Amino acid sequence: MYHRRLGYVVLASVSLAAFAVVLSSVGQTNTATPAAPSGASASIPADQAKQHVGETNTVCGLVASARYMDSTRAKPTLLNFVKPYPDHLFSVMIPNAARSKFPEPPETFFTGKTVCVTGAIIDYRGKPEIVVQEPSQMVVTESAPVTADKTATNPVPQTPPTPSAPTKR
Repeated sequence: MYHRRLGYVVLASVSLAAFAVVLSSVGQTNTATPAAPSGASASIPADQAKQHVGETNTVCGLVASARYMDSTRAKPTLLNFVKPYPDHLFSVMIPNAARSKFPEPPETFFTGKTVCVTGAIIDYRGKPEIVVQEPSQMVVTESAPVTADKTATNPVPQTPPTPSAPTKR
């Protein structure tokens, strides 16, 4: 009788340990910090973001259209990558509370620029999306379209400047 109980205890312990390992792996994301956006191998193009839903990663692409939805209750800013809405392949959502952290309205600052954004990739109504809370999550890798002579006007990656505190007079 004693050995039978011991066997149940061992079996229960092994089962709990296996369950803990499985449970710890559920919902894990790729938390490795990707290399800077200039390291192309660490980032993924916007058209491949759908295959990386559930991961934390850096997604890069052209912001084809953007909109500040000030007429809605939540007032988000949406940046649509590769193609304009509703044909976009990836989007960035900036909550209204985060807008004030950007020095310029994001819908005008990022439109037409190639941008890399880092964060958790989620599925929003069938499209991959990253919710951005801080300007540091976004880096402009090309600030203007390529000119007629095939050169970019500003190929240096840049993060939007942080707004300075208002000065009192």
